[in-house]
Amino acid sequence: MTKNRAGQIQIQMPTLLEYFNNDFALGVSLDSKRKFTFQKINEHKRVVGQGEIEILERIHLHAATSVRLPTYYIPFDENTFDIICETLKILGKPNPNSLNLDFIVGFTGDIKVGNEKTRYTSRVYFYIENLLKDDELQKLDKICKSKDIFITLRSAEYVKIKMNTERPKAFISHDSRDKDLIAKNVAQGLSSRLCPVWYDEYSLKIGDSLRESIEKGIKEAHKCVLILTPNYLNNSGWGKTEFNSIFTRELIKNEKVVLPIWYGVTKEQVYDYSPSLVDTFALTWPTQENKTEAEYKQEVEQLISRLHTALTEPTV
Repeated sequence: MTKNRAGQIQIQMPTLLEYFNNDFALGVSLDSKRKFTFQKINEHKRVVGQGEIEILERIHLHAATSVRLPTYYIPFDENTFDIICETLKILGKPNPNSLNLDFIVGFTGDIKVGNEKTRYTSRVYFYIENLLKDDELQKLDKICKSKDIFITLRSAEYVKIKMNTERPKAFISHDSRDKDLIAKNVAQGLSSRLCPVWYDEYSLKIGDSLRESIEKGIKEAHKCVLILTPNYLNNSGWGKTEFNSIFTRELIKNEKVVLPIWYGVTKEQVYDYSPSLVDTFALTWPTQENKTEAEYKQEVEQLISRLHTALTEPTV
């Protein structure tokens, strides 16, 4: 989250790097960096100097089959095509700057015979900030076929499509007066963890029907996060309308969808608003009193991590 020159908070959507860090997150991975030095050539095809770039390498290990899946993140660079080609040359070779990690899963009593050897898949993922040109894609296709490998390229378009097509994990119901303190932090924190949310600044477009969009968000989201503050409890407008819609979904679908966050409210106040909410386990947003900025931010991060776990853990 950043501020513009006017001091207004600007929401940052998940980045390609965050998707690189979170895709295939389950299991064990070997993280390292690769440096490449290349010649800089001008429009007259003359060497004008040398350049260096560092890319991220993450090898995902599937322990049960001893298979490795290589993924790479390449920052914005006009030499992206050449960097991909150079990466393919060292594909499968251990990075001297990292440990050559191997492990085998099994159970007590297993009988193991022969030599174990990890193998790389024929599939490689590249997360690239700079799109390749059509002629570069054609050249890359020939290289891949000659090496019998399959490459998947993911770029900003991948991020855009993911954000537009993923069903939201959470609908964030809040009073507009609590945006800056709580709602934006929750939306940003969950989005940075690749947990899609329905939040008005993310989800509403010019011309959208407010009521239809909100009702759609409540219906589609896995859970509904209620930010319960004095402002929310005293809001007899949209806040109450949202709450009634969420409560109706619980009654009709017979499912628990509410995840409350309390801030500055008492049990008595919540009970007066809705008795059923008092028995629902809630997280408490931290106060800034008697805390350094670092301590406050740490508590906020811990709360959002707990909320993220509640939203993403599998249901039985």
